[in-house]
Amino acid sequence: MTIELIGPTFKPQDKIIESMCVFFHGWGSNGDDLISLAPIMANVLSSTLFVSPNAPEPCTANPSGRQWFDIMEREEGIDKPIGSIRNYISNLKKAYSIKNNKIFLFGFSQGAMIALHYGLRETENFGGILAFSGSLISPQRSSEVKNKTDVLLVHGELDEVVPFQEMQKASLELSNININVEQHSITNLGHGIDNFGISKAIEFIKKKIN
Repeated sequence: MTIELIGPTFKPQDKIIESMCVFFHGWGSNGDDLISLAPIMANVLSSTLFVSPNAPEPCTANPSGRQWFDIMEREEGIDKPIGSIRNYISNLKKAYSIKNNKIFLFGFSQGAMIALHYGLRETENFGGILAFSGSLISPQRSSEVKNKTDVLLVHGELDEVVPFQEMQKASLELSNININVEQHSITNLGHGIDNFGISKAIEFIKKKIN
């Protein structure tokens, strides 16, 4: 069943919207979490629309939060929200007349897993995929990848939730299928996003939309 996604948005200062950043929050959180980055990023990305949908399912461990899939069913569960995400982005593309190559998928933790899984399986390239503190689910399914969207990987070396090694594994797997990868490891950072990571995200998007 396809569930209609909803969540907060942050519109740019410029009257003309030229690009869009879609945030995918982590397990047990909601769209309000990452949308807090939008005002910071919009200082540079002044014509970018920021949207942050709530994941479709209540979190199994925290019913007040949301999840993209049950963490105990990662392999089979990661496909479940794809139809909802596709419809959500398609509606926004039509509403704001934004092309796929001006859309950026920004995910944290479980949201990063979703951004990578969904973003590389659409027929058109996106502007870029930004995966923070995530991992590549089902790398053995690389034959399903349909585009060559560039990827930014950022991970804290002290991550206690998703091990730092997951970034290294994802980078290798993506490079093996000729996906361009930019990666940044952050010392003394656990499971989170810091100012350095935000600056790299802004640089990555700015470079793609200019």
